[in-house]
Amino acid sequence: MTNSNRPRISGTRFLSADDAPNSRLSLGSSHRDAYRSVTGTGSHYDAIDVPANESCVICAPATRRLAEDLFNQWNAALQTGDAAKVTELYAEDGVLLPTVSNVPRTSHAEIQDYFEHFLEKHPVGTINTRNVKLGCNKLTDAGTYTFRVTDGDETRDVPARYTFVYENRDGRWLIVHHHSSMMPTD
Repeated sequence: MTNSNRPRISGTRFLSADDAPNSRLSLGSSHRDAYRSVTGTGSHYDAIDVPANESCVICAPATRRLAEDLFNQWNAALQTGDAAKVTELYAEDGVLLPTVSNVPRTSHAEIQDYFEHFLEKHPVGTINTRNVKLGCNKLTDAGTYTFRVTDGDETRDVPARYTFVYENRDGRWLIVHHHSSMMPTD
């Protein structure tokens, strides 16, 4: 491959909570194969991790502790009983595939509607298992949790699987995708 045929390479800045801003710069030139760049662009294929304008991306620190804090923030919002407070944690274009509804929620109005009904059960979530994947301005937290819900005089535990996908948008971590489903009985 000659220099003129090489894909252009874009850099990604990785910021650590302990580092001064702009203290490290990581340049990648990995490829999935000869035609699809992982970083940068080549011929007519788009990169999979670089914005269209190939600008440097500043990555917010993402850690397992952050995943725990984001879940705790969401769970605390549930405890307020205020569906609007819970909905504020979701991106405007966020998707909720909820535990006790067969209707995908793809707007703030639909997400808030779901929580207005779900919060009537006074849910309290507890993480049982967690698997966290970190990326540049993205974080995925997937595992199992149990919700303690109250329906009338009856309180019961509902085990479920979950996936939260968060994105850092304008300095704020928001839920862009949340899937929750009850555990199979078998």
